[in-house]
Amino acid sequence: MEKGTHGNNENSFEALDYAGQARTLNAQIQVLQKGLKAHIRRGDSENRDLIEMKNSYKTQLLKLITSLE
Repeated sequence: MEKGTHGNNENSFEALDYAGQARTLNAQIQVLQKGLKAHIRRGDSENRDLIEMKNSYKTQLLKLITSLE
């Protein structure tokens, strides 16, 4: 599969139908959630400042959410 394509037929995101775009976005959100949890666990095991880290990601995510309104 080429970079920037989705599914077996390798459509670009914009070429996907509404349901296909929704499935792709939901999957990306799930991957982001799993990645953040793994990063927080790694930060904890390396004695990083978890409060600062979480606040930084919260700020980024809140900016994203606000831009959707």
